[in-house]
Amino acid sequence: MHALFYTDWYVGKLIFYLIGKFGATAAFTNIYVLTSEIFPTTIRHTFMGLCSTVGRLGSIIAPQVPLLAQLWTPLPLTSFAVMSFSAAFLSMLFPETLNRKLPDTIEEAENIAKLPKIDPLLQ
Repeated sequence: MHALFYTDWYVGKLIFYLIGKFGATAAFTNIYVLTSEIFPTTIRHTFMGLCSTVGRLGSIIAPQVPLLAQLWTPLPLTSFAVMSFSAAFLSMLFPETLNRKLPDTIEEAENIAKLPKIDPLLQ
């Protein structure tokens, strides 16, 4: 009975870890896609570099996360899951850019949801 409980707990932890890892990977890919669409042309490369740097800082800190298990055993898995789901949720708050002209100025970026839609068949 004890071995069965341990196996179930191990599988549950593995599933929780994989869901967190999936969310982190999905959030990391959003950095490149969304920054190229949302930021205006004049500062796009600067913000691409900034977002990439912040993402890389997370990668540098990630190997230290298992040390959190000394405080509470599920804390590393919980922290990965919470951060990845919060990033995924916050990325859903970005404005829709489908069939919209990408912004060229900061004013256009602030009002990206109000920019006129373009017909993709005419391009």
